[in-house]
Amino acid sequence: PASLIDPHRIERLTIMASVATQSTALVQQRVTAKTARSARSARAVAPVRAVASNDAGSTRRQAVLSGIAAAAASLAPAGPALALSGFSVVKDTRKGYQFYYPVGWQEITVDGQDAVYKDIIEPLESVALNIYPTSRESLTDIGNPDEVAKTLVAKALAVPGAQAKVLKTAQRKDKEGHLYYAFEYVTKTNSYERHALTIVTITQGQFYTLTTGSSERRWDKLKSRLQTTIDSFNVYY
Repeated sequence: PASLIDPHRIERLTIMASVATQSTALVQQRVTAKTARSARSARAVAPVRAVASNDAGSTRRQAVLSGIAAAAASLAPAGPALALSGFSVVKDTRKGYQFYYPVGWQEITVDGQDAVYKDIIEPLESVALNIYPTSRESLTDIGNPDEVAKTLVAKALAVPGAQAKVLKTAQRKDKEGHLYYAFEYVTKTNSYERHALTIVTITQGQFYTLTTGSSERRWDKLKSRLQTTIDSFNVYY
């Protein structure tokens, strides 16, 4: 009977199904490079000089990244938000969010995702933002950080068939009082092992999910930069 249907459960399942579908698309790289300048009309993207890399293949990487950074600089609007050295900042004034990502990552399109940036060489290095409507007013309506992390990682953020494990969780509030849950986790399939960070929040009837990560092989080198991306995420409505 309709009276027995829990609308919150339906909403939760719908959100998790959407995240799972889009996470699969991102990890498997069914993507198209975005070149249209119209995508920048609502989002300000400010590139900042990249810090030199010492990893293997850095010469090739820096040559490619330098070209992209130069091209991006020519498209940046006047007076953009400032970022840390080695990062670009994305600020969407219409949807009300901001975050940093490493200089050189390229904007791509993935169906259903609001913003995606990825490394041009390493397929598992990326950051993706998803926004879904919700009737919940706060993350506490869903659960505590451990509960939300366990549910999202097991049922949504890991691709189907992957082994997944939550390593740690945290929460914070910004100066406007928005509550954020953040968590670190690993997922493993037959073809790759990914170490990832996710931060979520709810505001103005919208559920925001920002996820970044890398291969386990490169995690130690990138974890500080990826943590900066997560820590920089803020909503302001």
